[in-house]
Amino acid sequence: MNPKRTPACTRRRFFKTAGAASTTTLFCLASPASAEPAAEKSARGDQPAARSRKVIDFHLHIKHLKRDLPATIAHIEGLGCEKAVLLPIEDIASGLLLTTDEVLDARRQYPQRVIPFCQVDLRRDDFEKRIRAYANAGCRGYGEQKQQIPLNDPRIARMLETVSEFGWPCTFHFQDGPKGFNQGVEEHLEPLLKRFRRVKFAGHAQSWWSHISADVPPPEVSLYPKGPVKPGGLLDRLLADYDNIYGDLSAGSGHNALARDEEFATGFLRRHRKKLLFASDCPCHDGRGANFKSGCIGRQTMGLLERIADANTLADIFYNNAARLLGLT
Repeated sequence: MNPKRTPACTRRRFFKTAGAASTTTLFCLASPASAEPAAEKSARGDQPAARSRKVIDFHLHIKHLKRDLPATIAHIEGLGCEKAVLLPIEDIASGLLLTTDEVLDARRQYPQRVIPFCQVDLRRDDFEKRIRAYANAGCRGYGEQKQQIPLNDPRIARMLETVSEFGWPCTFHFQDGPKGFNQGVEEHLEPLLKRFRRVKFAGHAQSWWSHISADVPPPEVSLYPKGPVKPGGLLDRLLADYDNIYGDLSAGSGHNALARDEEFATGFLRRHRKKLLFASDCPCHDGRGANFKSGCIGRQTMGLLERIADANTLADIFYNNAARLLGLT
């Protein structure tokens, strides 16, 4: 979410603890209209979901803007997806708590729709033990990694060492600035890519997608840069040079990266068609925009992709890449 909007329901404020850990009732503290900006109104994307295609949503949360599990499943189906990766977020210090146990319970209830990831607050002394236990319980990846610790914190490397035991995908929220998460994508990501070759990194959020361009404003100026993309950005190089990094196209940040310069985006999608993942990170309740003023972010990104990408590229981004990473093929 856009941290500049004072009343906004930022991703740190999606949830508020109202009970004990794994049975916590979590709810948003603000209006749905204030969440991360999606597209401009003229591109809100009322196009039908790509139901004729196989689609995996690589990034979705239960209880995102009060959305319960049945509504989360309705979102998966309303968007025309076969399955979705459900990501927990555990940040005890901030009270942001959507536990891996809740995601595993969702998997038990909807095994044909839910692909469970695990995530543990890295400030826990036993986080490595917990990750291994969740692997044994059936989790298929790690994330969303999102606490206010920099990317070069030794606990990040310890987590990745554990994740590498399983060869998992790992979804990172990259947001620079003093109140950001995993700060230092430009300086610290590449050494981790070199060190942890068995981990499949999935880059997500504002400071990841800002680097689609070689011209990146400071985070205090804009986390959602507009206008033409300057070629030579960090993402083009990393996606080309490393086989263990992927781009998660979710949320307003992913949509903005493509929509700000569609001519550049067309070539970017073609160049990296094997490295990009369709994902929504959308808070609406039905995959059509219910309960969310800006409409369904996933539907908007789906419509944009349908407009500017060829059929083979769409097949890879919508399904093939995720299926490969998740061991479904």
